[in-house]
Amino acid sequence: MSQKKNITSPFYQGDLIFILAAFLMISVVAVYAAQPSFAILGIPGKQLMYYLFGISIVIGFLYFDLEQIEKMSLYIYIFGILLLILLKISPESIAPVRKGAKSWFELGPVNLQPSEFMKIGLIMMLASVISKASPKGSRSIEEDVRLLLKIAGIAVIPVGLIFQQDAGTAGICMFFVAIMIFLSGINWKLIAVVAGAGITVVLLALLVVISFPEFSKDVLHIKPYQINRVMTWYDSSQQSAEDTYQTDKAVMAIGSGQIFGTGINDMKVYVPEGHTDFIFSVIGESFGFIGCTVVVIMFFYLIYRLVVLIEKIHPFNRFASHFVVGYTALIVIHTFQNIGMNIGLMPVTGVPLLFVSYGGSSVVATMLGFAIVYNASCQLTKYQGYMFK
Repeated sequence: MSQKKNITSPFYQGDLIFILAAFLMISVVAVYAAQPSFAILGIPGKQLMYYLFGISIVIGFLYFDLEQIEKMSLYIYIFGILLLILLKISPESIAPVRKGAKSWFELGPVNLQPSEFMKIGLIMMLASVISKASPKGSRSIEEDVRLLLKIAGIAVIPVGLIFQQDAGTAGICMFFVAIMIFLSGINWKLIAVVAGAGITVVLLALLVVISFPEFSKDVLHIKPYQINRVMTWYDSSQQSAEDTYQTDKAVMAIGSGQIFGTGINDMKVYVPEGHTDFIFSVIGESFGFIGCTVVVIMFFYLIYRLVVLIEKIHPFNRFASHFVVGYTALIVIHTFQNIGMNIGLMPVTGVPLLFVSYGGSSVVATMLGFAIVYNASCQLTKYQGYMFK
């Protein structure tokens, strides 16, 4: 008797499909819990539509191979920079200042945040440049310096433009750029020098903001709301109730959920921006410690799956491997920062919880990155299938 052949399609990645389906359900339910006065076809319905559009992107990217996706990197990167420049020079009629920041295009019913897409474009471009360099161990110090300068040159323009709009998002970009440099194979001594200089600059900047807030505002032109966020994080006891209002409400909401939560329709604590930046506090109140644990476990599972993919795909496609490095770093820093500010450990920076927080730009950009990850996982399955035929 002949053995039955495995006819499972390489395009079926069960674990990634499970992760995406789980986050979709968590997000829609959490957004509904945060906005109980809205009908299911309101804010939660829009979130579902954003997810469905994102899933269509994932499916669409399956028609491209990784080499074609890598060729898109330059165009997506340049388009992202052009959007950021256009946002900067646009009148407030289409790019209004909200909460001290000019971060959005508002064109009728369509809101677009260019920085969310720029993050994915930057990761793609960096992955392309790093993958074209000589493999780790075969580069000289001079080649490592040139690669480091290329990375810096690629990152400085978008990060600088984003910093003028939102320091928190710029910090997110600097984090995943640093991780991609660290795992690019550049000589560790060179990395140590750059890292030491970077850490020194960040610490000095924080020291100046904390010690000389007026100087930071008048001379360095740091926005007052940014200074307040740093000061609130550094010493909340010296800040007014208004400055700590969001964090206090978020911590109170999480605490009120206790073990099993109060349920969707029995929430007692109102948290501003509960459906976006403070969605984790809504989950904490509605579903308690159990609900928060499920969300954290799902992120750990996603990150574990991505780390495994990085290691396995590297021998077959270096671009995909380096892209997944950057995308994983993006997920890690967003998760750490968002949950940290929800429980009062990190300053409030307006960073959403990816895959969960409400927002069209955030969801679609995250799904764009997920589409490349899913494609890489499919291609890996194909490569492995060819090897064992």
